Amino acid sequence: MFGSLLVVGMRSFKMTVALIFSLMFMSVSSCGYYSTSGRTAGDIKKIAVPYLKNDTAEPDIEIDITQRIIDALIKDNTLKVVSEDEADAILEGSIIEYKNVPFTFSENNESIQAEQYRLVIGLNVSLFSKKKNAYIWENKKISAHGDYYLESNTDQTYEKALDNVYNDIVESILSSTVQEW
Repeated sequence: MFGSLLVVGMRSFKMTVALIFSLMFMSVSSCGYYSTSGRTAGDIKKIAVPYLKNDTAEPDIEIDITQRIIDALIKDNTLKVVSEDEADAILEGSIIEYKNVPFTFSENNESIQAEQYRLVIGLNVSLFSKKKNAYIWENKKISAHGDYYLESNTDQTYEKALDNVYNDIVESILSSTVQEW
């Protein structure tokens, strides 16, 4: 009697172990290679990104933002970044807004002083298909903001806020250019 219980117990133990190993194998195998390439509209494989126009008084932001867009497209590896002559599509646009304004205030000795600032950058961007001689999307307004404190002992400095704004803008452009197709 005890022998048959032992055999039944061993059988259920083996089935439990087999089930555990099967579940482990399925979960590990689902973590395989994933590629984001192939997410583009059929005939767009190469893109040009000329420098954005800077319609603001802030110097050189068009250089920084354009270079970050190019770097993000290269890293994404869905589209090949090339010259305008070789491109299937052209990403073009203008920086139309740059604001760096007081956002929160504090009162010290009967005077009010800015404590925190908000940095806002806005763009109009378009994606033009050279093959179709038409815009894929046009005059898309992209805007981002970042807040920072004037005190130097905080993590939220102007440079950090600017970096966050640039990253948000680039992510929006990349999403519109590659991922929405």
